[in-house]
Amino acid sequence: MNVIKKTLGALMTIGIVTLCSCGPKLPELPVSEVQPYFSNAAKTKAIDTAYYEVKDTKGSKLGTVLFSSPYSDGVKGFNGPTPLLIALDADGRIKNIVLLENQETPNFAKRVADGGLYQAWNGLTVDEAMNKDVDAVNGATYTSNGVKKSLLARLNAYQRQLKK
Repeated sequence: MNVIKKTLGALMTIGIVTLCSCGPKLPELPVSEVQPYFSNAAKTKAIDTAYYEVKDTKGSKLGTVLFSSPYSDGVKGFNGPTPLLIALDADGRIKNIVLLENQETPNFAKRVADGGLYQAWNGLTVDEAMNKDVDAVNGATYTSNGVKKSLLARLNAYQRQLKK
């Protein structure tokens, strides 16, 4: 027993054994940020820094909010990254896709929104969305393609997370 204590003490000293798996605290997502997509939201729970469950007052899951960053940070639109918020309902179907703060030319970003690109995936499961061929909005091709690639990058990462 004494040998085990000494070995454990030595391993802890050099950092091989960790008794507490207390990693960095995950950032909170204020309920007010998800209420436009989940009107009954009462609580969010961080799964990781870009993946949150949304719950009602009874603790029932209303859905999921995914952020494309950091998974799509290398994807560029016309002027840079096209970060997205993706809201999934409790059944895992896409409710909303929203372009977050970005460096895109406002006119191009507006064309993409007005062209209905964000709604093209609404109601689809993650698998269906990943397999849907969506045309770029005419006159905003780079921004459209950035959005599409950002969405696919995040949905791919989400599928990997679900398999863990």
